[in-house]
This record gives sequence, structure tokens and C-alpha cells, in this order.
Amino acid sequence: MSASQIIHVVTAHNATRDSLGILLKVEGYTVKKYASIPSFLAKIEQTDAASCILADAQIPGMDGLDLLAALNERGIFFPVIVMSGIADHELETTVRMQGAVNFFETPLDPEILLAAIRNALTLSHN
Repeated sequence: MSASQIIHVVTAHNATRDSLGILLKVEGYTVKKYASIPSFLAKIEQTDAASCILADAQIPGMDGLDLLAALNERGIFFPVIVMSGIADHELETTVRMQGAVNFFETPLDPEILLAAIRNALTLSHN
């Protein structure tokens, strides 16, 4: 991996954003963190380098499904990994049908998450 690979972390939970940011930076990724989906959508561009989005399913205001819909509407096709603190098979099925490449229940196993991110980056269209 290289610093040109960007992981966008979108979650309202400060501690989760910070811990994921540290993990991903140690692994050599460039990390961009956002507390809300609107703040993320205001800054994301299809021209970003190879990117992957790691997003919380339950963000106040807009949720993971809203994010997937907004990305599709804008023609931004970065791979999205959705995470949720609630085991919800219906939600998992729905986000996968809407285009998420993976779904994880938190807390996340770091090695499994990193493997999923590496796989997702191979799908990035950039």
C-alpha cells in the first residue's frame, strides 16, 4: 500500500474515528476522517487517488444507506465498507444490495478489517 491510497472514515463516534485513523496510518494509508455524511460528501471527489470508504451504518441525520445512494447519484464508485454496532442481517443484506463491498459488526477485528480494506482497494476504479 502507499500513501496515495486513501481511506475515508465516516462515523459520528470520535473514539472510533481516532482509533481507526491510528490503525490505518500505521498500515501506511492516508486517512481522511469525517464526523458526518454531509461533511464527507462536501469534500469527496471522484478524482481522489485509489480510495475506500469505511462508514458507520448508524450516523445521525444520514445513515449508511443514504451514503450509498448519494454516492451512486453522484457517480462516485469507490468501494464502501459499512460497519454497525448492531447485528442486523436485514441491514447487511440491504447495504450489500445497494453496493457495499463488505459489512462488519463492531467491534472490528483489526486483521479482518485490514484484509477487507486491501481487497476493497483492488476494486477501486482509480
